[in-house]
Order: sequence, then structure tokens, then C-alpha cells
Amino acid sequence: MSSENLDTIAVLLVDDNPELADLTATYLEREDEQFDVTTVATASEALDRLPESTCDCIVSDYEMPGQNGIEFLTAVREAYADLPFILYTGKGSETVASDAISSGVTDYLQKESGTSQYTVLANRIRNVVEQYRSAAALKNSKKRLSLLIEQSPIGVLEYNEDFEIVRLNEKGESILGYSEEELLGDTWERLVTEESYQNVDAVTDALAEARGGYHSVDRNVRKDGEEIICEWHNRVITDEHDDVVAIISLFQDITDRTERQQELERYEAYLEGSTDIITVLDDSGQIQYQSPSVTRILGFDAGELVGQNGFEFVHPDDRESTLEAFERLSTGAESRVEAEARFRTASGEWRWLDIRGTDYRDNPDIEGIVVNSRDITARKQREQELRESSARLKALFDESPDMINVHDIDGNIVEPNPRLCEETGFSKAELLEMKVWDLDVKLDPAEAKSLWQEMDEDAQRKITSEYHRKNGSTFPVEIHVRRHDADGEQRFIAISRDISERRQREEQLEQFASVVSHDLKNPLKVAEGHLELARETGETRHFDSVQQAHERMFELIENLLTLSREGEQVGALDVVDVGTVAESCWQSVETADATLRTDSAPQIHANRERLKQLLENLIGNAVEHGGTAVTVTVGRLPGGFYVEDDGAGIAIDDQEELFRPGYSGTEGGTGFGLSIAKQVTDAHDWEITLESSDAGGARFEITGVEIEPS
Repeated sequence: MSSENLDTIAVLLVDDNPELADLTATYLEREDEQFDVTTVATASEALDRLPESTCDCIVSDYEMPGQNGIEFLTAVREAYADLPFILYTGKGSETVASDAISSGVTDYLQKESGTSQYTVLANRIRNVVEQYRSAAALKNSKKRLSLLIEQSPIGVLEYNEDFEIVRLNEKGESILGYSEEELLGDTWERLVTEESYQNVDAVTDALAEARGGYHSVDRNVRKDGEEIICEWHNRVITDEHDDVVAIISLFQDITDRTERQQELERYEAYLEGSTDIITVLDDSGQIQYQSPSVTRILGFDAGELVGQNGFEFVHPDDRESTLEAFERLSTGAESRVEAEARFRTASGEWRWLDIRGTDYRDNPDIEGIVVNSRDITARKQREQELRESSARLKALFDESPDMINVHDIDGNIVEPNPRLCEETGFSKAELLEMKVWDLDVKLDPAEAKSLWQEMDEDAQRKITSEYHRKNGSTFPVEIHVRRHDADGEQRFIAISRDISERRQREEQLEQFASVVSHDLKNPLKVAEGHLELARETGETRHFDSVQQAHERMFELIENLLTLSREGEQVGALDVVDVGTVAESCWQSVETADATLRTDSAPQIHANRERLKQLLENLIGNAVEHGGTAVTVTVGRLPGGFYVEDDGAGIAIDDQEELFRPGYSGTEGGTGFGLSIAKQVTDAHDWEITLESSDAGGARFEITGVEIEPS
């Protein structure tokens, strides 16, 4: 994708204004001879060109036909995740900037006046391209090093300066039994026995001072607990400035060639001073020898239990399983057995021991079964606490106010919580027969599986989507997906929350922001322009235009305040005569020679002040569209009332567009009258629709109203 000639920076400039695009390209190429700028007018043309051309950086406008800059950026990121992308736009806002950052923009620059902006843009392009190329070069270098490490026939372990493990190759995983992910961030202490700590500690102290390479032979512990002997070659790798780049340890398992020596050393150490209890039993289970650790762990004096049957000290509930394990050892069915059991202490309490028995009856130096017993009481307590914690988590899962489901890598829902059933209307049994994309209407199965496969253990992603209910309705949701593997299987926990109210608030804020940024700018620019003309010419007639612009802005602001203050709330409802309120509104609206008729207007249950807002705006709309001589009629409907005129009517098919804030069918209109009317009807749980009157004018029908009987 990137240009192979590092002396050239290939820039793809996307702007629907050809003149501005050519001007920008000219200034960029003048700023730096390295720049080779290609211009296109649309995002679709740019996407068609990208696969067939070299490109080091995309510079794109925001407002363009077809796809805007954010949509274009999203499409580019799907195919070219790291390609530098600079959003260079004249529409500057926190919303655009936030959306750009969320979509993965490399840089964001707002268009300004003057030519100095092109110098800034050129510098931004050079910087991001340099970072892009450096990252690519580093990535290739790391890839080569990774191949060398992964294909090594011996184990390779890499540490950082704090001696935290950052890499383990496949051979190393085979030797130690751990996966690389399980050891990341851990230290060497997890991999060596207590006997090897001092030796390894001395080596790491020397390596920490970057004093070169060291050879050692250490006793290590595999993940499954098996102890092995490894030969290690450790070295500090530094760069030309003597800064530490990495600490590498090459190692191999030499257990087989030292097995006999290790075995002798291990049992000698056990017998003389092991922290575990070392016991030698004969075939009948009688204790022949017990190490001094029996005093620390069980409270008995050294030698106090010699001659007694060891199984008599095992808890009755654990005795049968322990006897069965050692019977397999005594009969020769197995040479080593393991068990967990509770042992009675000298004070009569019980402590959990991990018991590992090995058959040494053929060894003339031992002639018995050697039992290594380790106190695991604390671990058992933790396991019990974990079980209790799991029970608490289950309760939280069941009682969570959020919707939760657990699904596998194939999208099968394996565990939904009650809240998910409640919100969607599906039973647990129904959800267990569904896949995630059966519930999430926007989820593509192939894209979902690809996303899940890329997630690391405990990684989390946040997405917004839409769920459907059993009754056919849908609602927007924010979903936090976390991967958590269990029992060797990939599991994904999806915690979802209904964001309908938040989405509505965001849309309202966006709507108001759009009105403020667009509608208020126009009269402000008009006032600014006429004020400048007045200063230049001295003609006072321009002040009339300034005043009109200010009046226009005041009217827009008042309507905005009405929408934001009143909202969709009503106070107390009274029995109100619609005709009386309409006649009151008629006095406060500029009606010229228009005529009002209210003979058939009903009495209804409504909030008087909010009803007045509704009628003022509908009457004002009728006069505005129908003309100064229009006749406005307010009358009764079954379950409601209407406001109609005999004017020219309103030509619009989209009812939602008609009541949208800012929409106006006449030049100079504020576009808020019908929006306020819609807000009042919604607050009362009424319905308002536009029809044509018998005379061909506009007829607004308000239904769902509680009519007071005559």
C-alpha cells in the first residue's frame, strides 16, 4: 500500500470541491518536493483507487456527497487498519472530532483561512507518514526475530528489565507445560523450586547489571507440578548505546541424564530438612520414619508416631479413598500415587494434606513407601471461599439489572440471565436454542466470529447494536463483550443495557446542536455583513437588515428555549374550553384580516398553558401559510378536535419531517411552530396528524383527547 520510494510521499486528497482540492494539492507540493498529491472528488472514487495505487496518507474532507468523511474513514479502516488518515474539514465540532477519534483517525485538522494552514497540513502529513513507515519497519524486524525464536529447537524465554516474562517460544511451552499467555508478566520464581532460588537470584542480579552471559543448571517446576532439571544460557542483549534491549534465556530439559543424581539429592534433602512431612511406610501402613516437619505441621514430636498405623490418623470421610490409592501402590499397579486428605493433629484438629506416595521397597537404602505430605489447608480454605464467591456471582448474574448472556465461539447462547428474558420476552429455553445473531439484528455471523477469534483472554470490546423482542419490536443496546475461557473452552460474556433513553437524548442534543449551528449562523452572518456595509458606506438602511436579523435570531432562541424548557411534561389537567383558549390565542397572534371560527370547539381535559402553546402555533402556522385573509376553524372531532384553514395547504408526505424542529415550509419561517405543537400533543399522549381540509387548506387533527361531555 505504501510507496516503495521512500523519497516520495504519495498523498490521496479527497474533496468534493475541485477548485479547493487543486489549490490544496498545489500548496502541498510547493511545501515539500516529496509530496505526490492525487485528488479525487468522492469517497467511493477514493476507495476504488486505493487497491490499485500506492498511498502513504489519505487527506479527506468531512462533508461530501454519498459518504461523509467519517463514513469514508470507517470503510478505509476495514481494509487498511494502519494507513494514515487525516480528516481535513471545514465543519469543526466536538461531535465530528469525537466520531473521528472513535473511528480510528490518525489526525484531525480544521480548515482555516490563509495559506499558512497548508504548512501545518504538510507537517502533519510528514509526521504521520514517518511514524507509519517506522512502525512498519519495526514490525518487519520484530517478525523476523519472532520467527527465529519460534523456530528455535531449544526453549527461549525473554524477560524485560524488571525480569518479567514477555515471551516464551513453542519449544519452551513444551518443556515447561505453560502456554506463553499463562506466564506473561510473571517472574522466574514461578518456574524454579525453592532450592534453585538462590542460584537463579545470583544470575538475575548479574544480568540486571548487564554484565553479559551466564550458564546455570536449575531445578524447575512444570505447570503440572512435575520437577525437571534445565540447563540455562542467559544473556543480556544491548544496543549500540549499551541500553538493554532484552534479556534472553535459552534452555533445555536435561532431566533424563541427571535423573539418578536428582533422585538421590531430592530424598536426601527431604529426609534431612524438608518443609513437608516425609514419611516412610511399610506394606501394612506402619510408620517407619517421619521427618521433623511433622511437629510444625501436625504438632507431634519427631519420632512420636513411629510404629503406629499412619492411616488411623486420616479423617474417616477420607480414609477409604486414601487406602484405595495406596493399595494400588502396594500391589504394584502404580509406582506413584496422589491423594488429598484431612489428618488429625496433636491437638485433635484436622488439617488438609496433599499426599504423594512413591514405591521404594526395592531400594535397599529405603525399603518402604516414601510419602511426601504437604499442608494444603490454606488452599482448601481458598477453594471453599471460591465456591462461596461463585455462589455470590451466580446470584449477581441472576439478579443483575443488566441483560447478560454467555455464548460460545459459534454464537450459541449457553446461559442467559433472567433480565435478558424479561427485556426480550423470550424464555430461557427459547434463548438456549438461539444464536447471538438471532437476538442481535445488526450482528453479522462471519464478522462476529472473526471479532471473537481475535480477542485475547480477558479482552473486552464495547459495541452498540439492536436487539429484537419476541413481539417483533426492537430496541438499541450497548454491549460489553468479554472473553473468559472456562474448562478449556472459549466463552464470551455479553453484558447489555437498553440505551433507548440515552439514544433519544443524544439525538435531541444533536438536533438542537444542528439547529443552533446552522439556523442561527445564517442571520448572524447577515447581520455581520450588513454591519460591515454600514461601516463602509455610512448608509443607515443597512441597520434595518441588522435589526431584522437580530429579531430572527431572538425568535429562534425563544422557540429553542420553549422546546428545551417545557419538554414532554404537563402539569395538572383541567376542563378547558378549546374555543375560549383559541380566541385568547387569536389576540396574541398577528392575524391581519384573517377570520377565526370556534362554534363547534369542544371542552376537553388538558393543561391550559400547554394547550395555548399548541393553538398559538397551529393558528400562526395557518396564517403564515394561508395568507392574511384566511379563515381558521377550530372544531370538534370524535375523540378530539381540529384546526383547519381554507388556504393553499401544505404539500408534504412525510409526517415525521413536518414536525421535525427546524423544518419550515415557507421562507423566513423558524421551523419550530409545528415541532412545539407536536411536543405538546406528545406530552398529553395525544396524536397529531396533517390532513387536507374540504377547502383544500391544511387540517391538523388532534385525537386521543378526553372530551368533557356537553
